[in-house]
Amino acid sequence: MGLRQRARYKFDNLMARGVGAQILLLALFTLLIVGITIVLLLVLGVAPEDDKGNRDSTAMLAWKSLMHTMDAGTLGGDAGSWKFLFVFLFTTIGGLFVVSALIGVLNQGFGTMLDQLRRGKSVVVEKDHTIILGWGPKVFTLLHELAEANRNRRNACVVILADKDKVEMDDEIAVAMKGQKLRVITRRGSTMSTEDLGLVNLQTSKAVIVLAAELDGDRSPHESDTVVLRTLLAIKKLAAEHPLHIVAEIYDARTEQVARMVAGKDAALLLAAPLVSRLLVQTGRQSGLSIVYTELLDFGGCEIYVTKEPRLSGKTFRDAALEFGTSTLLGIFTSKGEMLLPPPFDRKLVADDLIVTISEDDDTIVLDGAGTIDDKAINGSPVRASRRSERTLVLGASRRLPIVLRELDGYLAPGSETIVRGENARELLSMVDPASFPNMKLSVDDADITDRSVLDELDITRFDHVLVLSEMEARTQEMADARTTITLLYLRDIARRAGKRVPMTSEILEIQSRDLATVAEADDFIVSNSLVSLMISQLAENPHLVHVFDELFSSKGYELYVKSMAEYIHDGTTTYATVCEAAMRRNEIAVGYRLAKDARDPAAAYGVRVNPPKREKVAFSASDHVIVLAEG
Repeated sequence: MGLRQRARYKFDNLMARGVGAQILLLALFTLLIVGITIVLLLVLGVAPEDDKGNRDSTAMLAWKSLMHTMDAGTLGGDAGSWKFLFVFLFTTIGGLFVVSALIGVLNQGFGTMLDQLRRGKSVVVEKDHTIILGWGPKVFTLLHELAEANRNRRNACVVILADKDKVEMDDEIAVAMKGQKLRVITRRGSTMSTEDLGLVNLQTSKAVIVLAAELDGDRSPHESDTVVLRTLLAIKKLAAEHPLHIVAEIYDARTEQVARMVAGKDAALLLAAPLVSRLLVQTGRQSGLSIVYTELLDFGGCEIYVTKEPRLSGKTFRDAALEFGTSTLLGIFTSKGEMLLPPPFDRKLVADDLIVTISEDDDTIVLDGAGTIDDKAINGSPVRASRRSERTLVLGASRRLPIVLRELDGYLAPGSETIVRGENARELLSMVDPASFPNMKLSVDDADITDRSVLDELDITRFDHVLVLSEMEARTQEMADARTTITLLYLRDIARRAGKRVPMTSEILEIQSRDLATVAEADDFIVSNSLVSLMISQLAENPHLVHVFDELFSSKGYELYVKSMAEYIHDGTTTYATVCEAAMRRNEIAVGYRLAKDARDPAAAYGVRVNPPKREKVAFSASDHVIVLAEG
């Protein structure tokens, strides 16, 4: 290798070191020009003289040479021999190259610095902040709920790390959070990289939320869960010695065991697919139940709290429940870590028990008394409706279809019939054993649910319930929601023309699409991923709710039901405390009611009241319903 090639190689390496090396090279080049200028002035004997005939010192020559190098205009004020002028002309021309190169280097340096700021590469210096790892439609619902939860907290902060352009994230958040006081800081990076995770300051955070990637296009639940697992591993490696409150969303139940091993026993792992499927089935079968879930999960109305109330020590759970006039006692969390939702009604509370209540706020959980109970209004011999076989229509086929059908079968009486129509429905259910649906006869066929002729042939008025699932495969969420909305509009029109009312529940993925669907009744209230976001935000703010939600949203044990008021009390005006007492006599807990007269009034929450005051007197009728926590 020749000398020229070696020099070129070293020069390239020096330039590749960045702005600092480039400026240093220009400084050396400037010193070289200044040195040559001084030598020429001294050799030619044309160094400037003062009025006394003394020539400038070497230091002064260096200064004047540097000024000519940095400022081309200095040449215009020179006077002297032509040799002197030509020497400084050389200096000035060399300086033009230096200054031009310096401007270019500084431009590049500032551009790189601005790009780094744009990417968000500085370490976040915050304490007690909530971290969201990942990006998707759920982020905006999360931010709204976290803003509401931290409304009374000064300087509340949320930090988001996602592999998305920082400026784009900031712009979208600014639009979505207009008017909110929550500070949101974004950083761009991979959630699976320990280097990028180091930017969000995990060690001082209040909670870490790991969002599963949205199932757009061909992305499978397994691939999404793989990213979550890698992220959890990176979190543990980076903050192994710091106890973190982690809330992670996963799709596949088979991933839960591995995720639990990585995240720890205290982490909140949210299985999105089974949860949405269960809520979809429950909502489709019980009018108004989705409003109850939304009320309990958002921070705008009543919420679930886990607090301590030593004054209840020694009282039975039944007696303790009637000590609250403006809150609803659901259960207890024992000192041994056992969640009882609810415990046996004759169990006595001890001082170390934590109580689980529904209340407007933590300061409204007071022992203000339930008031009077009208024993005469309680139906002492209720006639329960016998279970009968039902016909259910499921429109739309997605990966969660088998889970939805298994959930549905658990609620149906033997001999029920379920018809499924959707894209690739046969293929999705081809590997499912029909024996796994013992209570229903299943009919499956492929069809386009946005085709009006397909819906007309099905005669939807003969079904007891209609469920519309989002078909997400190979589509964006926006397109999947558009198809669901079209199907829902067709179904409403068919029912309207037939003059019949058919309970419908539609699954919508994005909150914006729900608004466009213009839901007219609680019966076709749309269950969307926003419910998952609401639950994640609750879990992030209160770690104890992990155990509460495990019980409340489990397919076993106690669940929320909407039952006929006639099974509990007689027609007439009575206190809500009387309804609560009637429910406890059946080993159930009343959490609210629904008035039939307001069932179509969105301003009145479609007649649903959650956690009303127990002293409140209400005129109930046989067509009204009570919302209870019961076994079935």
